[in-house]
Amino acid sequence: MTGPLGPIPMCGSCGAFLQPPNPMCPVCRTVQWAQPPPQPMPMPQPVYYPVPMAPPKSPGLAAFLSFLWLGVGNVYAGQTGLGIALLLVNIPLIILGWTVIGMLVAFPLWLIAVVISMVTASQAASAFNQRIYYRY
Repeated sequence: MTGPLGPIPMCGSCGAFLQPPNPMCPVCRTVQWAQPPPQPMPMPQPVYYPVPMAPPKSPGLAAFLSFLWLGVGNVYAGQTGLGIALLLVNIPLIILGWTVIGMLVAFPLWLIAVVISMVTASQAASAFNQRIYYRY
């Protein structure tokens, strides 16, 4: 058998026994102790996710554009200076490719430039997506 945890509360006005959760005396109806004000429910804090500032760029599309026209994939991926430089390199290679001997020189140079352009454009598009917090 267990006993009460402390003295039984009594009314200060009439001496009647009180029921502890109720602050009002059942006999004389006087409030014996102040009831704490109701606490408002805490509002959940909003969760903010990083929002991309620009649409993501496709590394595959950047490589494909570089294959179609030298430097265009780099411009698409955000490497404007390198893209324009490669576009300017492409013009003499096309002119040089019109001759038979020039074709033997221009085609391997163009092929090397296209591979480099495709790789750098793809990496630039991936780096752009990481900068805007987009995992592609």
